Amino acid sequence: MAGTVGTIRPLTETDRPEGASASWDGVDSERVAHEPWLAVGDEEPAADQVARRTALGARSGYQLHERSFVAADAHVVADRFVLGEGSFVAAGCLIRGDLTVGAHCSLNAGATTIGRVTIGDLVRIASYAVLVGENHVFSDPGVPIAWQGLSTKGVVIEDDVWIGAHATIVDGVTVGAHSVIAAGAVITRDVAPWSVVGGVPGRLLRHRRSPRPGVGRRDVLAQFDASVAAQWTAVLERCHTVDEDADTYLDAPGQEWGPRPLNDAVEIAGAFGEVPPVASREELVARIQDTQDPVTGLFTDPRTGPPDEPLAATDREWDMYGIISCGYALEVLGSGPAHPVHVVEQCDAGRLEELLDGLDWEWLAWGSGAWVDAFGTAIHLNRRHHGSTRTHPMLWGWLATHVRSGSGLWGERLDPAGAWDLRWLMAVNGYYRTIRGTYAQFAVPLPHPKAAIDTILAHCEDHGWFEEEERNACNVLDVVHPLWMLSGQTAHRGDEIRDGAARILEAAVGDWVDGEGFAWEARRARPGLQGTEMWLSVVYLAATVLGEAEGLSWTPRGVHRLPPAGDLG
Repeated sequence: MAGTVGTIRPLTETDRPEGASASWDGVDSERVAHEPWLAVGDEEPAADQVARRTALGARSGYQLHERSFVAADAHVVADRFVLGEGSFVAAGCLIRGDLTVGAHCSLNAGATTIGRVTIGDLVRIASYAVLVGENHVFSDPGVPIAWQGLSTKGVVIEDDVWIGAHATIVDGVTVGAHSVIAAGAVITRDVAPWSVVGGVPGRLLRHRRSPRPGVGRRDVLAQFDASVAAQWTAVLERCHTVDEDADTYLDAPGQEWGPRPLNDAVEIAGAFGEVPPVASREELVARIQDTQDPVTGLFTDPRTGPPDEPLAATDREWDMYGIISCGYALEVLGSGPAHPVHVVEQCDAGRLEELLDGLDWEWLAWGSGAWVDAFGTAIHLNRRHHGSTRTHPMLWGWLATHVRSGSGLWGERLDPAGAWDLRWLMAVNGYYRTIRGTYAQFAVPLPHPKAAIDTILAHCEDHGWFEEEERNACNVLDVVHPLWMLSGQTAHRGDEIRDGAARILEAAVGDWVDGEGFAWEARRARPGLQGTEMWLSVVYLAATVLGEAEGLSWTPRGVHRLPPAGDLG
């Protein structure tokens, strides 16, 4: 048996735990080659290791820290190799291509890196894991794959990652910091920080910072339900005001009057099966109906009046959103618009195509989707309350032919522009608004559901599921509703969707302010009616995804109701 390596002394009887076998009497070179952590920090490394490191360091493109370790029978044939302080490469490893390893990392026995691989600090790579930072080109079926060359995107492993035995990470993947890759997993897409991923192909098993759904969350949801059931009336009372001798609501105390808060109050009360106490049901219906222009059928804000060009996309949000806000509030009250939305009913196919083509789906996908949402809602209102039979086939045909098969969305991922770095945010929010008033409204299956799920989950991970970044009611609602709807069409990545819904629910219930409700921009703004109505819908949707909504004291009605309005038959 070879002698002891470096300054590590042989074990003695006093080192051995009581009752342990006496079958191992020291730390020899063979053991160190397979368990280099026993020697990597030695102040006096063995002579053969110094010689090994010196010989490797002499190669062009190689940089090995003086406190690193490379086993003698590790196969290092890389074009470039950087090994940081306290890091080691154990026996049987194969290092090819271009490898950069940070500090205090381990490549255990038999691990392999191929192509361009970058590893951060404090990374643990178990035996026989394979990191493949290149790929064969096989796009031309008329040419043998062996002759088509290689492409390289590279693999990136961020800090504090544990990769299990026999796992494979393929080219183009980034594994986020603090993540765990289960043994045998095949990772084909990026892994968000703090994830536990396993399976073939790899899927999210859970988030390390969020426990899996369980009794604890159900208890929290029950406590939250009791609070909102007892306090929703106080939330409305806090926002009560008198405008022109009529009792009504502001979004929050001190805010400017507008037409939306009364409708939000109707929906909050309606979710609990009640009517806001400022007026009778009949009076509330009359008030909202009186805001409808009988000529266009649009609902107008008295502060701005009717639009000059009905249906034209402008920055006057209420011109189209009034259809949604007022139309659904009237339905919650058991009524509907007094007049058809004439501008939608009379819109012919040519004009509709012109309007759709004129929307800015690249940079303003949210606004474009909001326009479609209002148009689709008007179709529903006209059909349900005024006997219309129009379905506007141009709308459905345009949406079917303009959706992007790769992402499942109508908008595009945006590159950073100055201080703005929206990434998928505009496109995903626009996706929700597009499908809410159309596909969800009429129970029409969504196109490319798996691609849409992949895009939305990537967007959620990109923003940490909005637990801190971009945390407002729109951003969260605009992912949980589509994921709920899409999961009804396919089981694709269902565990990840449920895990994300748990994160959303657990974070949301913690934002409730007793007696005041929810702020639209959680933790940064004053609670108000819009935030309360939207976040209650978020919690209900997340609970529905998790199968835990039954028995809750409220059910979203109006804009954010779950059941469709009907079909187009």
